[in-house]
Amino acid sequence: MFLLGIDGGGTHTRAELRGEDNRLLKRMEFGPFNLNAIGEDAFRRLLREVFAACGDMRECAGACFGVAGISNPAVGRILAQELQSAGFAGEWKLCGDQEIALRGAMDTPGVVVIAGTGSICFGRNGAGQTARSGGYGHLIDDGGSGYALGRDVLSAAVRAADGRGQGRALLEAVYAGLGGTTPADIVSFVYSPDTDKAAVAKFSGIALELAAAGEETAREILAREGEELCALVEAVQRKLDLPGCPIAMLGGLLSGDNPYRRLAAEKLSRLGQPVAPAHDALWGAAQMAWELRRES
Repeated sequence: MFLLGIDGGGTHTRAELRGEDNRLLKRMEFGPFNLNAIGEDAFRRLLREVFAACGDMRECAGACFGVAGISNPAVGRILAQELQSAGFAGEWKLCGDQEIALRGAMDTPGVVVIAGTGSICFGRNGAGQTARSGGYGHLIDDGGSGYALGRDVLSAAVRAADGRGQGRALLEAVYAGLGGTTPADIVSFVYSPDTDKAAVAKFSGIALELAAAGEETAREILAREGEELCALVEAVQRKLDLPGCPIAMLGGLLSGDNPYRRLAAEKLSRLGQPVAPAHDALWGAAQMAWELRRES
């Protein structure tokens, strides 16, 4: 008997297997877990590859799939079909990646704020109630994210080019990054159909680098987006009546030491104690699978 945890992201899928005594058996990595991006046929092939690598799925007593962007109802339908085809007969759960991130981060009531390309906050109180804020996508949301930082860098660059702002160093860094020399080059990049949110988010690195050197416009961008992270956390704390709770910081922008993480930690400290996650999201998914088995 074994348990299966899945952390399914846009660029890769990670799997963790645990034995009946909750002992780690192995971890594996596969391609992107993104139905919208890869299509149904490729998604089904991915699931079959994962299940085959796990072994006899009839021996799997529980599975938890923590997935980024589970709004597409076809994900659950296809998962159910492929699990049945693989012989799986245990309990399983499909949830957002923020849920497995929180489960991995802490055992106590608290919240996790995630800032990578996008952003979201998720929390759980002592009564087991959960709440989220953010995570509605880069076109209307994702405050405090890598996309937001990159967008603000590009915005500051064109303002500096016009003489409406002081971010000349940002402008020169953007030109260098694009291999361009005019605002038209920035506009062409931003509005090209080939430019996705990840491409914009890469310009967040300019804000980090220049802020570390003391450049004022870059520091203002980090401060503004850091307040957006605070707003995400405050909203969840209000919903769950969790003032002063632990705040785990996750995601590409908050996992390593950089000026943004340091600034965000300072700002978030007025809301609670920023903490390093105890475990990663994949561990959280495997534990949720274990808990499913215990509950059944």
